[in-house]
Amino acid sequence: MDDNDDYDELDAAALDVLRELGPLSTEDWANVMSDRGFGHRRDMYELVDTVDSVDLAFLPDMRNIAVDALLEGRVLTHRLTEQEVASDIIDSMEDLSPITTLLQFAGDPAGFRTKYRGIGDDEIFTVRGIDDPLWPPSEALVLPQGTLSDYEPGELVSLVVAGGEVCIRSVDGPLEQVDVTAAVLEVVPEDESVDRDAVVYQLMYDQPDLFTKPGPPLSEIFAGAGFEQSEDSVARTGFDFEAAAATTRTNIVSNTFGVDAADARALVLFGDILREIRGEAAYDAQQRAEAAVSDGADELAPLGRSEVAALALRRQLNGDGAAEALLNVADALLTAGPRRVTAAAHWFRATALDRLGDAISAEKALEKALDADSHFEPAVLSLAEYASTRGDAVRGLSLLGRIDSAAGADLRQLLEPYVPQDRSDLGRNDRCWCGSGRKYKVCHLGKSVLSLDDRAQWLYQKAGGYAATANAADLILGLAEIRTAHLGGGGDSLSKAFDDPFVGDVVLFEGGGFAEFVTSHGPLLPADELMLSQQWLLVKRSIHEIESVSPGEGMSLRDIRTGDRLDVTERSASRQLAAGQFICARVAPVGEHYQIFGGIEPVDPAQRAELIEILDADPVDPESLVSFLSARFAPRRIETRDGDPMVLCEAVFELGEVGGLRRRLSRKYGAAEGNRWHWIIESSILGTLTLDGTCLTVEAMSERRMDTLIDDVMTLHPDADQMSERRLSAEEAMAERSGEEAVPVEVAPELAALLDKQVRAYEKKWIGESIPALEGWTPRDAAADPTRRDDLVRLLDSFPDEERPGAMSVRRLRAMLNL
Repeated sequence: MDDNDDYDELDAAALDVLRELGPLSTEDWANVMSDRGFGHRRDMYELVDTVDSVDLAFLPDMRNIAVDALLEGRVLTHRLTEQEVASDIIDSMEDLSPITTLLQFAGDPAGFRTKYRGIGDDEIFTVRGIDDPLWPPSEALVLPQGTLSDYEPGELVSLVVAGGEVCIRSVDGPLEQVDVTAAVLEVVPEDESVDRDAVVYQLMYDQPDLFTKPGPPLSEIFAGAGFEQSEDSVARTGFDFEAAAATTRTNIVSNTFGVDAADARALVLFGDILREIRGEAAYDAQQRAEAAVSDGADELAPLGRSEVAALALRRQLNGDGAAEALLNVADALLTAGPRRVTAAAHWFRATALDRLGDAISAEKALEKALDADSHFEPAVLSLAEYASTRGDAVRGLSLLGRIDSAAGADLRQLLEPYVPQDRSDLGRNDRCWCGSGRKYKVCHLGKSVLSLDDRAQWLYQKAGGYAATANAADLILGLAEIRTAHLGGGGDSLSKAFDDPFVGDVVLFEGGGFAEFVTSHGPLLPADELMLSQQWLLVKRSIHEIESVSPGEGMSLRDIRTGDRLDVTERSASRQLAAGQFICARVAPVGEHYQIFGGIEPVDPAQRAELIEILDADPVDPESLVSFLSARFAPRRIETRDGDPMVLCEAVFELGEVGGLRRRLSRKYGAAEGNRWHWIIESSILGTLTLDGTCLTVEAMSERRMDTLIDDVMTLHPDADQMSERRLSAEEAMAERSGEEAVPVEVAPELAALLDKQVRAYEKKWIGESIPALEGWTPRDAAADPTRRDDLVRLLDSFPDEERPGAMSVRRLRAMLNL
């Protein structure tokens, strides 16, 4: 099934089965659905296994249960704190989460909603006056402000499910005494923790009268029964939640990365140390890191292997304070860690220093890493990248020769074209070509220098590689998704967007990646490349008119914002572009020449004013720029004359007795042409109604018009029974016809005459209207102004030349405008 509505209906039917039959295993649930005719057992298993609803929960034995029916009429309580009363936010995890699950994906009609600390924007806590970043520690129930204004700290408040809605009620009178000790012992095994909500649901299912009146909070009930809670789990007193959580996390890491338990424990401990010291003062962070490393030295030993060390830094460098924390842990590993992690520690240190902008010190740390282990792969790769940045392709390739060829394949491919080639016309003892007077063998043999023109692309690729591995991942992904929004999405489209030169260039320049590269790695660049980089930072993306083209060689461009004229070397695009077109590009100097880096975006003349506004912003917004220039990929929207999307609509009614309907239709729409009535406003046909016996077919070209016609039919003939309806966008209709042989549309002579009259009147009106594509000029004024005449010609050239009924004639327009 492809239709989401079908899935929603099946999900709803599946939940109804649970409401009817009670808890079911996934297999039994699927079998019942199949037995009731919803589909094959295998298909139903896949369906029920992926049902995602607030109404679905699980019991401790993992049977599915419809929790909305189970919770109806249930009451859970919570003892309020001063902070909760003041903020109207309740720490709901320990006492109320079995009910707040109904608010997970959408707010309650009363305005209640759940919010988790650290997931999404935490602004609501700041707005409500909560300064403690660790409170609430997990789930919070956010109430409309003023909800708790009549409560005092220490009072009980109850959360009740009534009529499918969650509401707050005060607690008056004595509490119902609840003893669940024996029941909980049955579902919480010794030495195990169980999901607390699942335990509560099991209690509710086994005891229908339980929690139907206000009682003590769940946290007090469980404590009194000899059980402990930790976030969303419950276990018998004395259970080590911390050790269990560590085991669970280790198992998750082991399964995620395919490593053994020892490697997983090293990765978990390394991440824990980083998180614990992040944000601490330098001295305190260093002391705590050394203590933690010393205590866990044996567990951290697997970090000495390059594959484990590389995994350790995944997602550990994001966020404020991450690089500083990594530097502290690296130093701690060097002073208190096992000897076998020395190379890894120096590599960690180099990575941190690189992120902090100290490339020179980072390079020295990488050299020390290779002193400790000359084949430590992550350090070899990093140092080879530094050699590339310095312009030393020979050394970079030499370093890559130490490791598996697959590991550095991309970098090797980048470096190979830039290996200096020795002069074949000079002998070793000949005078060097550079004019130094020295012999070739002691001057430039083996170290020929490529020209700056030859190295410009290399420089650009160095910066691109830096941006891809720095902090630009989120920006790259965001821009790639914008770029592919109109391309159907999917992994293939997204991967192409990542490789799109325009997206990469926006990340570098409007996104700030190139400036960061120059600041961080500028000291490593050859002097002439550093100077060129600084020139590139001054170049702004702009709109250029192509004035002339030499196919395969280059183009002459005029910047329409500054008036500057530039001759650009461009071999590929110059074979596809033509004089008179507009492009958006960043034209950068390379020695005495100019080149275009980052792709060429076509610009419609009508887009210029809006695009200039985007480019004039300071700073330019990357998302707005990519979105605007990617809109051309969107399917063209076809509209009616009143601006509605064109949708081919048809509805068929069975009337039964026609009675006086013909007369009522004629009174409403005018005299019929045979059995057809036309809805006409100001000579425009908005819809038709065709009567065939007792069957009435209604047609319109937009949904708004169709809704009006359907309302009219039901008003004129209340007994009409709508038998069918079809609504198809013009784009969908065109897609249906794609690949089919075009069939000429026959237009009745009287309708053709009416359309021709309307179009000719509209053409006369159009040449005097303000046209956005002409930057607000009228076609008549643009034709008379030499500076705008070319824009008008381009606009008319974009219109179809074919003469069609109901469409403006370019031939007549040109004649009226003397073009």
